[in-house]
Amino acid sequence: MLWLCIRLPQLPLAALPPSPPGTPVAVIEQNLVILANAEAAHYGVSPGQSFQTAQGLCALLECRPRQIALEQQMLHNIALWAYRFSGHVSLSSNQAIVLELSRSLRLFRDLNRLYRRFIRAFRQRQLQVWAALADTPLAAELLSYQNPPLKTLVNAQGELNEAALKAALAHLPVRYLPLPEEDKERLEEMGLHTLGKVLALPRTALETRFGKALEELLAKALGEAPDPRAHFRPAEHFSSRRYFDSGLNNHRQLRFPIAALLGELQAYLRLRQRVNRDLDWQLDYLDGSREQWRQHLSHSHFDKQAVMALVMLDLERRQLSGPVCGISLHSRHFVSPPTAPSTLFSKLQHDRDAALPQLLDKLQLRLEPGQCVQYLPTDTYLPEQFRHDHLPDRLLSNLQSSPAATPTGKLLRPNWLLEPAVPLYEREGELFWRGTVHLLQGPERIDSQWWQQRQVRDYYIALHEDGRLCWLYRDCLQPAWYLHGFFG
Repeated sequence: MLWLCIRLPQLPLAALPPSPPGTPVAVIEQNLVILANAEAAHYGVSPGQSFQTAQGLCALLECRPRQIALEQQMLHNIALWAYRFSGHVSLSSNQAIVLELSRSLRLFRDLNRLYRRFIRAFRQRQLQVWAALADTPLAAELLSYQNPPLKTLVNAQGELNEAALKAALAHLPVRYLPLPEEDKERLEEMGLHTLGKVLALPRTALETRFGKALEELLAKALGEAPDPRAHFRPAEHFSSRRYFDSGLNNHRQLRFPIAALLGELQAYLRLRQRVNRDLDWQLDYLDGSREQWRQHLSHSHFDKQAVMALVMLDLERRQLSGPVCGISLHSRHFVSPPTAPSTLFSKLQHDRDAALPQLLDKLQLRLEPGQCVQYLPTDTYLPEQFRHDHLPDRLLSNLQSSPAATPTGKLLRPNWLLEPAVPLYEREGELFWRGTVHLLQGPERIDSQWWQQRQVRDYYIALHEDGRLCWLYRDCLQPAWYLHGFFG
């Protein structure tokens, strides 16, 4: 098997919201500096110094507490992204992820090509990574501390060079071994500064001095003992964010981070075989204020380009209250995607059905709240009680579950119903409403509501002189004509 370990040595710093360019920054944990950026290092700030010493060296030093939760969130996002390259991804306890790559070589055909593509993605995100390849996950983890060049471990044929791998492991300092500090100090006091010197000793002697932990560790690193790794499982909820150094001032600048967040969400949904209904967005402004909103999706599938267009359409309706220093995307509610069409014609029907929810989403965004409603049939006899409007966020479920989406009735009903019905004027045997109206078809008798207030109506389809088809009725109990709707 072939394992790749990706280590992020700057993770405590990279996970924090960025500071303005040129600012010396140090990450503090338990009053000690654990990491400093290049600007702080220029003043002599280094890991292991106390908080007071670091500030004494650099008066402009920005000391920021370590954020473990942000680091774990960043590692999870990277592991989620790494699923594009391997089906076996595991998190390491020490700022690293480990991937099994032997099965992915068939897809990428060449190890060098796969490795370069993997590393390039980190460079594009300006993340410093150390990487190493090995035939066991523990060996890859240990070698990643030294970040050896790929060509030192892989031969010209793109295969792992076993001799080079053994040599690299032999030169590995023992301080990188996952052992208690006292054991590592004892090894160095004995003159065993490298793993090669430790391996040269009899295992029984090592077990006598250091117990079984060291012997088991060596066996796992050399592939003599199994080293099962728990598979990374994506979180139940999706959450990701982007920070900006000096703030973004317009919607166009926000387009790129939004596209990146939606790309992460798309990978998450593909991995979990789910689709989502809601997008919870949050904008963080430089003045400390926040703006949150929820965007509903009626899509039965996740199309990044279509969702991107909706998000930008929604965002353009909002007035930014200042420079944006961060944007977050959260999604908590997921449903199973519809069954994929199996035939050409069912696929065409599936594509047509998918276009309707996208159209509804655009209409909801372009219209004011409450202006986009849906009418559905109900179990009643009077036309004005046939339909009820529903809130926009319930449109999709209604479309999918209600028979109104595929009407099968034989009786014609108008698409536009007037509420209340408009009285018609009758003169010399002709009906008038903003012009003459001529009866074409009917009547259709409705006799109902006898248990409340009886209603007896004869409905007709008529033609207005301007060409519109009308739906009108004659009240049989109180003789009078009414216009009740229009077709088309």
